[in-house]
Amino acid sequence: MLAMKRFYGVICLFAGLLAFQQQAAEPIRMGLHLSAPWSFYNDAGELDGIEYQLVSRIFSRAGFKVEYELHSYSRLLKQFSDKKLDCASPVAVPVEGASYTEPYLPFEDVVISLASSGIEIQSLQQLAGKRIVAYQQAQQVLGAEFSAAVADANYLELADRSLQLELLFSNRVDLVIGERRVLHYLAAKTAPHLALKTHHLFTGQKYPAACWDPVLKDVFNHGLELLQQSGELSAILQQYNDLTAIGTE
Repeated sequence: MLAMKRFYGVICLFAGLLAFQQQAAEPIRMGLHLSAPWSFYNDAGELDGIEYQLVSRIFSRAGFKVEYELHSYSRLLKQFSDKKLDCASPVAVPVEGASYTEPYLPFEDVVISLASSGIEIQSLQQLAGKRIVAYQQAQQVLGAEFSAAVADANYLELADRSLQLELLFSNRVDLVIGERRVLHYLAAKTAPHLALKTHHLFTGQKYPAACWDPVLKDVFNHGLELLQQSGELSAILQQYNDLTAIGTE
């Protein structure tokens, strides 16, 4: 029974896919968050990163042409909400009318400090009184308890991750809050001589992509399942682990 249900689902997927491709005269407009090592331009000016590799394989193998746009996170959400993009990833907040894929990007937000500062953060309450910089939309993503905790802090949100780390390295902030791989990757590239302390306060989350057309969501989920079955999903996630495994855990 389960096998028949899966077979029927695949038939429906490809019927919808054929109809969509016959109607689609333009490439899919896909927005990604500009954030190494997830999606970024490498030294040769080419698109690269964990997320980009996954998304591009999914759509290219389904026969789609895709135009990629990389944006800051607030800009990405704005472009998608205004329907200037067909799909966007990751989308960690609800957007009315959008169809969400299966969660596939394992993000872990952390707090980092300079090891030399001796700062210990073991609870949200210990953020009070600290000078903190976080990514855009952090309060919305991390929730009410986090928002309450930083209400008594010197807190700001910036889109530029390199600038966030520059503020930390120059002792103009005490803490940076952001995704573990992103902060470790950038720190390893820009200041490998500085030891960091990584404070784990937040539960890891997997985030989905979102599309306006449900057919594209189904295409994405089918391609994601194939990447999981082939082992490519794990391999792509693993390839950046060595580059991001810095800091005192």
